[in-house]
Amino acid sequence: MSIMKKAQELGESIVESTEYSELKTAEETMQADESAQAILQEFQAKQRMLQMMQMNGQEVNDETRNELEALQAKMQENENIKNFMDAQNKFNKVMQTVNQVITSALSGEEEDCASGNCGGGCC
Repeated sequence: MSIMKKAQELGESIVESTEYSELKTAEETMQADESAQAILQEFQAKQRMLQMMQMNGQEVNDETRNELEALQAKMQENENIKNFMDAQNKFNKVMQTVNQVITSALSGEEEDCASGNCGGGCC
């Protein structure tokens, strides 16, 4: 079997995973929530402004930093954003584990992990 065929199968398995399904559902729910979208847009605008200030060598003042922190708190208070972030974290953990298994196989370490028998703490 070719490498590309195995990569395609891996991608299909990831798409079929519970974590991916939960992520997509949470994303759709969050995108349908107008309140969540307003909070996210405001946060992203404030974040871009802060990054531009830093790139231009300007010091970020406490007021701007506090505004960004307040927006982060609002994001955590919105159930749909919170659910999306939780689902995203779970999915990211799956992807990190997949990358660890691939890296282990490339380096010849933890053969049990590369074959899916994770008992040595790599997964």
